[in-house]
Amino acid sequence: MDVPFPTLVAAAALAALVVGILKTSIGGGIGLVLAPTLSLLLPPSAALALIAALMLLTDPFALRLYWRVWDARQLRLLLPTTLLGVAAGTVVLAMLSPLALRRTIGVVALAFAVAQLTLGRGGRAVFGARPPAAVGLAVGFLMGLASTIAHSGGLVGGLYLLGLGLSSPLVLGTGVVIYSVADVLKLVGYWRIGFLDAPLVLAALLATPMLALGAWLGVRVNRRLPRRAFELTLVAIAIAGSLRLLLAR
Repeated sequence: MDVPFPTLVAAAALAALVVGILKTSIGGGIGLVLAPTLSLLLPPSAALALIAALMLLTDPFALRLYWRVWDARQLRLLLPTTLLGVAAGTVVLAMLSPLALRRTIGVVALAFAVAQLTLGRGGRAVFGARPPAAVGLAVGFLMGLASTIAHSGGLVGGLYLLGLGLSSPLVLGTGVVIYSVADVLKLVGYWRIGFLDAPLVLAALLATPMLALGAWLGVRVNRRLPRRAFELTLVAIAIAGSLRLLLAR
């Protein structure tokens, strides 16, 4: 990876700040915003790996907050196929050229940004109150695939779980467990295909204080800024970044 280490640390610090803010403000949208925008600053492979490392660093805190706050049935349905989706996504990424990877991230992020804009409002039911188990299995696979390719699987899972009528804590807690396991497999996959390396890991560790600062800022953003206005701002950033990726040569 031909990126100077100071540049990598600066990008990691910025990404960590955003991860911290989003984790404690709206609880999602991390990949939607960071995957396309960081891919404009770093090689797309490095951007994906850096986001994964930062998200893994936040997982223990999220697990502590939501321990035992989950839907056991949905965990049994979603977790196995999510891991299969992560494995499939890793295979797909290994076959893409840098330009194809950049455009793939742009397409996936743009699609989910539009979905967030059109379907996410008010947590409307998308899949029905109690769909067949096959739907949950398919959603889990799509969560893992989208998460590995553009860190956007949380939107798929969120819409599905909200559509079941689960409370917000159950939606968040179930997702936290799934992605805490999936993030480990993602990092292993990124390492095996050459996306993750020692400088990226070190940069993520050095940026850890910015995670705490972002979390502190996120709590205050959540109190002061209307949630819908914040979500629309994030979607706008994601769409702009996605279009830039799609137009790149």
